Amino acid sequence: MQLMAKVKQIYCGKEENFNDYKREIYKTSYRKKPIKNGEILEVDKFGFLNDTQSEKEHHGGIDKAVCIYSQKYYSFFKEKYDFNLPECAFGENFTILDLDDSEICLGDQFKCGEVVFEVSQPRRPCWKISSILNIPNLTAIVAKESKTGFYFRVIKPGKLKARDDLILISRKYPKLTIEFINDSIYNARDNADNIIEILKSPKLADAFRISLKKRLENRSFGLEEFQLD
Repeated sequence: MQLMAKVKQIYCGKEENFNDYKREIYKTSYRKKPIKNGEILEVDKFGFLNDTQSEKEHHGGIDKAVCIYSQKYYSFFKEKYDFNLPECAFGENFTILDLDDSEICLGDQFKCGEVVFEVSQPRRPCWKISSILNIPNLTAIVAKESKTGFYFRVIKPGKLKARDDLILISRKYPKLTIEFINDSIYNARDNADNIIEILKSPKLADAFRISLKKRLENRSFGLEEFQLD
């Protein structure tokens, strides 16, 4: 049976000014709007043409063209933490059904309409998750629970229709799930062998690879980087 991720919703957004609960006003493209079902969207190597990324030193680019998050995790955070999260709470472009980070592997290629996407790295949770949702420590919780979501790069640009399914067409690294990579970084201590194995994959995004090499050299693993809000 062909592996498929059903798309619940696609979101795109523009840059805006946002004033959070404790920081000054900043620019962000985090808060995205739902795309009408059936609408035709064009995708180039940087993602959806009608989507915007802010702070491009941290977001967007070829290896982080499109962000994906599983609907399963909305239910998880409600059941375990009683978080009532709104749609697109994590600033994702795709909210997917059926699959989650334990079932998505580095280098997986998915076809959607004319477009071919490839999994490039886990999403690295940033402080804006807590800031925009006004939930202290949520960023650290997302990392600790290994429920970060992930990024696509675009292998073949083209057009797709909102709510078209994501169909798996290639898998070369079945061990390197997004969950495995996250656990190796955030929730394991004696994990150098795992990190070395992850670094061997040519599909890993360049910037993420550099960061992971530094972690390996410094034996810097765990959640210390996530300051408590």
